[in-house]
Order: sequence, then structure tokens, then C-alpha cells
Amino acid sequence: MPEESRQQEIRRIIEVYGRDDVRSIMEMVERHFMVLHLRSQVLLGLSGIVITTTGFSGRLIAGTNDLAKWLIISGVALVMAAAATVCYGVLHLRWLSQHPGQEIEQWLDTSLAYRDRKTRFYRIGIVMTMIGLTLYVGSIFVMLWYPLDFPGINSIR
Repeated sequence: MPEESRQQEIRRIIEVYGRDDVRSIMEMVERHFMVLHLRSQVLLGLSGIVITTTGFSGRLIAGTNDLAKWLIISGVALVMAAAATVCYGVLHLRWLSQHPGQEIEQWLDTSLAYRDRKTRFYRIGIVMTMIGLTLYVGSIFVMLWYPLDFPGINSIR
């Protein structure tokens, strides 16, 4: 977020809550972090579903052909990289009470910069997850497009 926008946000927060209602301001900023953490948990849950599904059907999908193999491996790798990005960038902790600033404006600037950094990591994780899921679904599409291209299937007929 550009510096002017953050400064405008700080002024708006102080106008709404007042300079002396530090507790309410901290609770509002804390809610921002809770939203980020809850949404990050959803991305991690999707990652877990991808891993579980791959455990059951990954070998079958990858056995279709080289394209399906490339798509599923790339998709899973990207989803896992997204999970790592979210864990590193969003879920690591620094308590709001540890943020520096003698005045409320300084503290808000530090806290909102920290929130914005976590938000950037979250957005990167979303994009990586969506691309990874697209590749993953592409591998399923390839498997369904070529239903008889599995090792051993032709020997059964």
C-alpha cells in the first residue's frame, strides 16, 4: 500500500476511534489479522485436500501420459509452495504489543505495514494456489480425455 494511503487510513482510524481509545484501535487491528489468519487456514485446508486426493489417485492420474504427469506434479508442487508461502508470510507471529511506536500514529503505521506485508504474502499464496489447482484439474481433465491410456488397460482387452 502506498505511504499516502496508509497515512490516510491512520487519520481515518483516529477520526473514528479517537486518539485516546487505544484499546478499540488495537482490537480493530487485531480483527484484521484474524481475517488474514482464518483465510490462510482455508488455503492450508485446500492444500491438505490436494495432498490427500493425490495420495489416493495421483498415481492413476500421472499414469495417463506425460502431460498428465507434468500437470499433476506441477500442480501439487505449486500448491505446496503456496502453503509454505502462507505459513512463512502470514502465519508467523509478532504480537501487536511488540510493535514499536510511542504515539498511536507511529504504532498504527508499524502495525498496518505489518498487516499489509502479511496481506501481500496471502495474495501471492492465493495466486499460487489457484494456478496449482488449475494445473491439478488439468491433469484430471487429461485423464478423463484419455480414459484408456493407462498402463495395463490395453492388455486386459
